[in-house]
Amino acid sequence: MVGTIAAPGNGGRLYERLFADGFALMRERFGTYALFALVCAVSAATAAGKGNLLQVFATGDPAAVFRTAPINAVMVAALIAIFFVLPSALRRLEPSFRMTFWRGILTLAMLVCLGLATDLGYAAAVVPGVIVGVLLSQALIAALLGAGERGSLRDLFSAVVAALRGSVSLTREHFITTLGICALSLLILGVPFLIGLIALLVFDALDGRSLIITAPALFLIFVYCECVRYTLIVRWYGRLAARP
Repeated sequence: MVGTIAAPGNGGRLYERLFADGFALMRERFGTYALFALVCAVSAATAAGKGNLLQVFATGDPAAVFRTAPINAVMVAALIAIFFVLPSALRRLEPSFRMTFWRGILTLAMLVCLGLATDLGYAAAVVPGVIVGVLLSQALIAALLGAGERGSLRDLFSAVVAALRGSVSLTREHFITTLGICALSLLILGVPFLIGLIALLVFDALDGRSLIITAPALFLIFVYCECVRYTLIVRWYGRLAARP
């Protein structure tokens, strides 16, 4: 059942109130996100003043900063938060949707398959990787909406294959537009998070105690941007699914 979030007849609806709807999505589970933010603050408090993250970033291995305790806590919390953001977004299409254990297993299986498929594409060349990524960009949503609340390991393979085929079927005739939606969704998430991360590093260099505030703030920035991103993706899926 496709709700108003993806009304196919209204050309402006895809972007209308996008950021406001992202905030509404975040507010649905704000208590959970606030708890994760508190965990990030506690992790930051244990590391505050014990090292300069900006210096770690500038050592020649920028990825090392993600292995530090405060940033690692933010990244782990962000990964877990996706399992709360995604169901909230999908309920805009199917109000009765809920994330069960079976759907959680299916989500993990889909993420592994999508990661392998796009990695193989990028291993061949950048362009094949982009093509594969766009064609399969709707597979996770298709899998979750197409699956029941319960299933077995025997059903897992058929559910994954059906979702991959369904995504290709939806996107191949709307490839360029889907590519634009995917690029925009990544910018919505990546740019604010990168700015927030840089601000965290700078403030930490000025005063290590700032991590207690900036680490949970960075996590909440991620959650909000992820809510906006999934609002856009789900709207686009609803529009594709509603086409003849």
